[in-house]
Amino acid sequence: MGELPAYTSSSFCPHILPAPREQLAETITASLPYYDDIFILLLSKEINPLYDAVEQLTISLHGHANLHLIDSQNVSLGLGMLAQFTAELLTQGIPADEVEKTIRLQIPHIYSLFCTPNLTYLQSAGMIDSGQATVGEMLNLYPLFVMEEGKLNPMQKVKNPRAAIDYFLEFLDEFDDLRHVAFLQPAPPVINESKQLHQHIEEFFPETKYTEHLLSPFLSTFLGPRGFGMTVMENL
Repeated sequence: MGELPAYTSSSFCPHILPAPREQLAETITASLPYYDDIFILLLSKEINPLYDAVEQLTISLHGHANLHLIDSQNVSLGLGMLAQFTAELLTQGIPADEVEKTIRLQIPHIYSLFCTPNLTYLQSAGMIDSGQATVGEMLNLYPLFVMEEGKLNPMQKVKNPRAAIDYFLEFLDEFDDLRHVAFLQPAPPVINESKQLHQHIEEFFPETKYTEHLLSPFLSTFLGPRGFGMTVMENL
């Protein structure tokens, strides 16, 4: 991914297009003869229309396999954690219907927090209005957002990345048993305070997996190039 500008404009306004219906149909149909059950985990339908497109498509598909279509109510790292969790359940030989039930129980226990100073990207994505974007960037504010029921909801604004990391740490301390904590860095990584986050995990959650990842092109379309975040998966 090339370097994105700090601001969107009339000549630059990135957005994500869903895959063509024909491509989706080909991908799913190719697997139908070979499996008894197929799990399709998708990013939040509140963020992207892919779920609705696949849901409409599966109505007309007929084959040997049972299709388990699941809205992860999350994006990026949250979706990845859920996919990994699903694979682990399936390798244990758990019946497919029980796997789906367990997945749906786990979804509300995956939390994603995001922060960005690139407010015009949020404006272009329809998440804040132009006045909020203009004032926020003039004051160099970093708004914090949380994924709730698949939607990106604003929480509060901070002055710098260090204050955002402090908020992330406070958020972590609300939990007793965490399965996985992942930090999302801009590309290239510039949030040095992530070391503090890692140390906190090692000290207070020694059994919890910790990973760091780079911002994906998808998230960059609404968080901008300097966006970052954290995803937490709680043990049931």
